[in-house]
Parts: sequence; C-alpha cells; structure tokens
Amino acid sequence: MKIKLIFLLTIVLITNLFPQVESALQVFTRGSLWHSVLYGKSGSSFNDWKKSGPSLDWPAFDASWIREDIGGSPTHLATGGFIVGAKKTNDSVLVVEDWSIYAGTVSTEQNAKYIVKKHGHKYKNGENYFLKKNDKEGEEVIETIWEYNTNYIVDSTIEERQLPLRVTRRVHQWSGNAKDENYILYEYIFKNIYTEIKQIAPDRHVVDSLKDFIATMTYAMHSNSRAWTVIFPQLSSGARNTWFFYDSNRKMMYGRAADYPLSTSNEEFGFSPLMGRVVNGKVQGEYLAPGYVGVRLLYSSKDKTGGTTRVAKYGWSAGNNTLDLQGPLTGVPGTNEGKYAMISDISNAYQYVTSPADTTFMRKNRMWSLMTLGPWDLAPGDSIVIAVAEGVNGADYSFAIDPTVTSSKINTEAQKAFNLTMDKAKFTYDQYLAGYGLNHPDPPPAPKFTVEFSKGEVVANSLTWGNEAENVPDPDDGIDDLIGYRIYRSDFLPIGPWVTVANIVRSDPTYYDLTSGKYTYIDTAVQIGLAYYYSIVSYDTGRASWSVNPTARIPETNSNRVPPLESSIFANRTLTPFLATLKAKDNPNEVLVVPNPFVIGEGFSRPGDSDQIQFVNVPNPSSIRIYTIRGDLVKKIEVGANVGGIVTWDQTSDYGQYVESGIYIFHVESPSGIKIGKLAIVR
Repeated sequence: MKIKLIFLLTIVLITNLFPQVESALQVFTRGSLWHSVLYGKSGSSFNDWKKSGPSLDWPAFDASWIREDIGGSPTHLATGGFIVGAKKTNDSVLVVEDWSIYAGTVSTEQNAKYIVKKHGHKYKNGENYFLKKNDKEGEEVIETIWEYNTNYIVDSTIEERQLPLRVTRRVHQWSGNAKDENYILYEYIFKNIYTEIKQIAPDRHVVDSLKDFIATMTYAMHSNSRAWTVIFPQLSSGARNTWFFYDSNRKMMYGRAADYPLSTSNEEFGFSPLMGRVVNGKVQGEYLAPGYVGVRLLYSSKDKTGGTTRVAKYGWSAGNNTLDLQGPLTGVPGTNEGKYAMISDISNAYQYVTSPADTTFMRKNRMWSLMTLGPWDLAPGDSIVIAVAEGVNGADYSFAIDPTVTSSKINTEAQKAFNLTMDKAKFTYDQYLAGYGLNHPDPPPAPKFTVEFSKGEVVANSLTWGNEAENVPDPDDGIDDLIGYRIYRSDFLPIGPWVTVANIVRSDPTYYDLTSGKYTYIDTAVQIGLAYYYSIVSYDTGRASWSVNPTARIPETNSNRVPPLESSIFANRTLTPFLATLKAKDNPNEVLVVPNPFVIGEGFSRPGDSDQIQFVNVPNPSSIRIYTIRGDLVKKIEVGANVGGIVTWDQTSDYGQYVESGIYIFHVESPSGIKIGKLAIVR
C-alpha cells in the first residue's frame, strides 16, 4: 500500500509540474500506417527486436481483430532515432547520448539527465482530421520537448557530462489522405540553452559551447515481423532476411524482404505457402511482407563543411542474431570517447557493412541502418534543424494474396509505391522550407457511416451516411470540391483486398434523400452467412494547378497540376466484419444449422471462418443453448432483438475451449416457441 501511495504521489507531482506531459508511449492508430513514439526516440520500447507496440505497422490492423493468428501485426521498426555526441573542446569528448535504442536518459523523473517538459498529441480528440483546424501541419501531431535537467545530480568526484541542449521534436502524420498516409514526418530542433541553464543554476558547471556535434541516425528496421513470425517461428524476433539499400539521390536507407539464404525455400517478400485465402480446403499462399520500409533525410542545417542536408557517411551494423541489446554499440568501448568514435565514424560500429552486396551479414542478420550527420559547432543560443521521414508502402494487398502474382511483380509495384511515398514526404517538407507550411494537396473529408442488414427479403447490407462532408471546404482554397463517394468492401481481412462496389456521385437522387440529407446504398452482391468489411471514401477530380504554391512540382504529375485525390480507406473502415444475414423469422421450427455436419477445412476463406457454425432463420430475440449428447451445457448464446436471422458459433464453450468432435444438441427458445435439433462436428 505504501508503494502504491508513493507511485500515485509521483504521478500527481509530475502532472502538476508538467501538465503537458502525457503517457510515455504516444501512438498513431489511424490510417494505413500505425506508429508510436517514446520520450526520446521513435518506436515502442526496445527489447531485442521483440514487438511491444505499433512501430511502423503497415498495412495496419490490431491483431485482436482477427479471429485466427496470422502472425501478428505487420511491424517494420524495432526502434529508431539518433545517437548524439559532442566535444567540450576540440580534443576532448563531452558525452554521447543514446536517443535511439533506449533513450533512457530522457525521462519525467525529477533527477533524470534530460527532463521531459512536453509530450503528447497536439490534437487530442481528432480536431484536425481532414485538416479542419490547421492545414499547415499534420492531421495528427505529437510534440515532445526534452532538455538539460539542472536537478540531475552526479557524484562530486565525477566530471559532469551533459549536453546543454533543448530538443524540440514534432511528429506529423496525414492519416486521412490516401496519397500521404504512408509516411511520418519528424522535425528535430537542437538548441544550445547554456545561457538559460546558467540563469537557473549559476553555480552549476556547464559546458558553454558544443564542438563537433554529431547526430547519427540509428534505425532498426525490418520487413516485417508478421512474415518472420510465420515463416521462422523457431528463430529470434527481427527479420534477418531484410535486404537494405541506400539511395544517394534521395538520401534514403530502405529495405524489403528477400530470400533468406540460410533456408532451402524462397521467402521473397515473405512468401508463405501456408497463409492467405483457403478455397475449398486448399491454401492459396500469401506474400506476408509486400512492402518497403525506409528512412529519408529531408533536411539538415548547414554543417561545418558548408553542406546542407549532407550525409557524412552511411552503412549498416549487423546485429547479433542470438541477443541484440546494444545494436551498433555492441563491442564498442563503453567510454564516451569510444562511443563518439563510433558515431563520428560508423565503420567502428559492430559488424559494419558497407554495401547491399555484402554476403557475410546482409540478408542473414538483423540490420541497423546508420547515417552520420554533422559535425556542427553550437555556441550558446545556436540551433540546428534535422527533418526525417519514416515510411512504409508497397504492392496493393490484392497482389499479396493472388497466387498468380510473381515476386518480381510485387517488387516492381512495391518500390514504385514506396518511392512515391517518400517523395511526397520530401515535397511536404519542401513547402515548409518555402514558407507555405507542411502542406500538400488534400482530398475531401470522408463521411461517417453505418452498416446494417437490409430488412427486406433479399440478402443485402445497407450502408447509410450523411452529407456533412460536403460542407467542409478544401483547406487550400476554400472551395467545396467533393465530387462523390466510393464504397469499398473486403471479404477477407480489415487490410483488404478492397474492391470498389459503388461510385456514387454527390446528390445522386438514386441514393440521396433530400429531406433527410442521408445517402443509402444497398449492397446486394453479398453471400448469405459471409462477413464483410466496408469503407467509404470521398473524392475530387483534381485541379489544373495548386494555388498554394504555383511553382511547386507535385510528384504524381511532375507539374503543378493536382491529380484526383481521395480520402483514406483505412481511416474510415469498419473494424469488425459485418455478417450478411436474413430478416429474422418468427417460427423457431424454421431454424437450420449450416454446415451440418461441420467438417473443418471445407469451403472457408477468411482466417477464423474455419471454426464458424451458423444458425439460420433464428427468431429475434431468442436464446440458443448447445448441449453434449449426455446433457452437459456447452454454450449459451443470447440473441438480441434486431440482429437478423443468422447467428454464428465459433465452437468454443462458455469457458473459451474448443469443443471436440461429436454429436451436439441445440435448443432454441423464443417468445414464439422452441426448436430442438442435432448438429455434428468433425475435426
């Protein structure tokens, strides 16, 4: 009880002192790319490449949405950020700080080396979705500030080694925009606050100027954890078959899943013959890692060489495959001098790799991507800016589960999509440098919608939405440019494959009711007893030119012409599958069980559907009880008043255990009567 009280008092103290500091792990979970950031680094907590939260998950979904294990979430990052260091004189190292692997010196603790003053979402409740509040930054923004802590105490016999810095980091994502949702943009401002520190603590020994300040980008990327978990479950976390490259024109390090040379099969793009759709009992196969992952330097302040946005050196460090806790610092002398020698010359990193053509470690080890930036000299009051983009994109998911698609086709489509994504990130930051804010052309907002079963005799799903999105003008020019809506449907997973089922022009009287201001679309192209995901997006027809910056060249058109844009499928999708059902019956004697007998492995396609038994023509409301042949109650299902005539059972008992093969008795009780019958399960 005493420990709990101390903990609560600590939380209260932190809240009072730093009301702008929220929980350590801040996440983006909207759109197709999910991610998290901690106080001093990118990604969730690092623990030997094990997943501990969203970290460049693409295409994004929560593993709990899927009824069957398909390898977990598609994470592409274990950790990332900068390892920074500087000298106090031209020939004496001050300190090196890890703000990439653990960032353990950045904390809310009162005696932390670097104290967190701000950390959290700027728009806490989605106020800037579709840029309704501010079109000069991301729809979602996470702001963090950490700085030199004057309360940090060291032994009086030990020379004080702290960087007199304030680091301001702003993280931006455009999660509702199909063209710009697959990258995350970071801007770091490193400022020497020596003068401020001395005003607070005049007797404290503080280094005034930083000499040869180095920032080495240090990223543990892989493509991706889902594929590696499925194909090599017996090996340690972190995909070893990621093949990394460097694009000197884009100043970008990136990788994709390749064949793992130490296995006999071919795992290009994480291909697994045991995953994907199951059609009539036959697995179709799936590319589990159809995307590219990378980090791009967008801008860095002029360094001592006179270069702006200059990469001093790049390369990779092959992590230990058994236990990797220090990454490129493994085996490096633990002194500040030893670590500074590594970040200033990354050839000193652990198991350094210079080329994608390396055959010793590349595609065989967990790889750390390194880019050295700097050096800079920072006098009191000086600042430098570094902007980077993290991104993932790849082939459309329909390719990933199509058994006729080749790995070369996946590669062509994936790299094209990824390069465009990272070019869009550069375009967005270039607008900021030109004085237009973090800006790019934007689609119209998507409408909120509902799905329910059609009350008619025909099996159909009914989608309804309002016209609210039509009252939101484009943030760039104030013009209401919403032309229409597209309805997408997936019959497999919440990541697709998505197919277009309707294209509805604005105010079309076939679907729009002028009196209610509501649209209704009846989807009759569904099969009874199957479940579907839906998304509704809004679209425009583009512009002849982009009025914000007439001189800008938009990557998709290589001109100032704006292409047609649409909102994100992922930002406006149903998260659970909707069952295509019939109108409920009144007579329980019409209740049927399908399939009966149930034989696992026949005719299903969605993960988890292999375990679904359906009761058809069920009255609403009613109760369904399932018993063993000897009368033991296995499961009780309460059926609501308006759920439709089909109810599914996943063959688990009330205790969460799968039932065994055998004969079972079902008992349906409703206000209009009782039905008793038998069903058989063959596993």
